[in-house]
Amino acid sequence: MTLPPVCIVYSQDADLVRRAKAYLRTMAQVRHVGEADRLEAVLEQTSPAVVLMDLRARECRELMEQLEQNWPDSLQIALGTPRSEPLRDAEQSGIYAAEDLQLERRRFQALVGRAFDYLKLQRQNRELREEAQSAGVPIELPRPATAAAMGELRGSSASLPMLRFPRVFRQFENVDSLLASVAESVADAAGVTRVGIFSR
Repeated sequence: MTLPPVCIVYSQDADLVRRAKAYLRTMAQVRHVGEADRLEAVLEQTSPAVVLMDLRARECRELMEQLEQNWPDSLQIALGTPRSEPLRDAEQSGIYAAEDLQLERRRFQALVGRAFDYLKLQRQNRELREEAQSAGVPIELPRPATAAAMGELRGSSASLPMLRFPRVFRQFENVDSLLASVAESVADAAGVTRVGIFSR
């Protein structure tokens, strides 16, 4: 029997904790931590885990930085007031996700479910690497795809992807103005001075 994944809620808001427990009771074992000094002790018992951080809670920013350094395998989801400075800072800090405090059940469950899947994949990758190292197989880490390689995969040049074409087209009122703009751009690139005659 496999144990359910662990989700830790760091908050002093009893209502938020109650809602998180209600929404996640079928998906995870939810542990509430109300004091900053207890969070590391709980993580020692349960890591890796998904950690829900209430941005209104005491010492939250400092704890998030500590978790990022000391517990990189655990995923942090920040919960805050929409468009607030703390939530914007959390979004840009590189944590797993930043979400509205007013939890919408399905969206919240989907987010936490994806976080658990991510933790599971991390664990499996770590186990495979350890297995390969013990067998003496060299490990080749995946390289980021280059634009030229992506073009080769698509069978076309590394030009503007077709998915962006509707966005480009929105700038023009009709097809004629789009074609005129394309013709002018080609003429500029080719160094042709009298393209107006041929573009009609």
